[in-house]
Amino acid sequence: MEIIIDKDFIMDILNGIIKFSSSEFLRKIFNLSTKINFVDNMIIIRVLLFKYTIKIAGTPETVSGIYTFEHNLPINFINQEKIPKYLKIDKNRLYLYIPENIFSKNILLKKFIFESNKIHVILSV
Repeated sequence: MEIIIDKDFIMDILNGIIKFSSSEFLRKIFNLSTKINFVDNMIIIRVLLFKYTIKIAGTPETVSGIYTFEHNLPINFINQEKIPKYLKIDKNRLYLYIPENIFSKNILLKKFIFESNKIHVILSV
C-alpha cells in the first residue's frame, strides 16, 4: 500500500505552523514568497533570498514512532510554545511523533521518501 502526500498539503501544514507560531509580518512574507520542492529525499523551501532544507534523518520501523529530520530552519523566529505537541524542533533536528495505536503499531513502514514534489509512504501490512 502506498500513501502519497502532495506539496500543497505540506504547504498548508507549514502555513498552519507559521500562522500560530510567528509574527504577522513573517506570515505575510512566507505566504507571498514561498516556493517548495521535493528533491533527493529533501524538502527545499525558498523564502525570498533564503533557502531552507528538511532532510530525512531517520524513520521508525512501523508507522507510529519518531521521524527525525535534519534542517536549517530559522528556529529563532518560531515560537516553540505554540508548535503542536507532536512536533519538536531544536537547533538542527526536527522530530515528528506519531502516537501508537492498534493499527499503526502493526503496519510496517517500508519506504518513506521525498520525490517528484510528493511524499511517498510505502507500507507493508
